[in-house]
Amino acid sequence: MTIPRSERLRITQEVYKQWQEIYGDREDTEAESANWDMLNKAMAEAVEKYKDRPANS
Repeated sequence: MTIPRSERLRITQEVYKQWQEIYGDREDTEAESANWDMLNKAMAEAVEKYKDRPANS
């Protein structure tokens, strides 16, 4: 199972966009933790989507 590189980039950009809307330019622990949690959740969803995909396709 491999998430395509372009998909990882798309997910990262989308999560950052959503996070920016909520937290703006905050750099405190709560905001950074939320960013990490949002990114991990989105990547876990992508893992499920691509779990049966061969690594080289």
